[in-house]
Amino acid sequence: MVWYVLAVFFAGFFLGKFLSANWIGKYKVILVLTFFLLFSLGLKIGSNDELFRKIDQIAVYGFVIAAFGSAGSFIFAFLMEKLQESYSERSQKGSRMK
Repeated sequence: MVWYVLAVFFAGFFLGKFLSANWIGKYKVILVLTFFLLFSLGLKIGSNDELFRKIDQIAVYGFVIAAFGSAGSFIFAFLMEKLQESYSERSQKGSRMK
């Protein structure tokens, strides 16, 4: 997770060398408030003892949800690709007969 944050940071750093970043100054208050909200959310979650007692159950549920979500997306994309292939084959056959 830390590597993703660093990758996004450095991508923004290198993009900032080429693009104008004047618009960022306009939104400093929103940025500070967002960090404050994230901090307070982490503080609230960190002080919840029940959460730490059920962390293994929460992890299993999270894994199951992620696995089924990924599998569903894969199956849907696979079916849509097959459907698109069948439509393109039919349209090619129809254009050859004319």
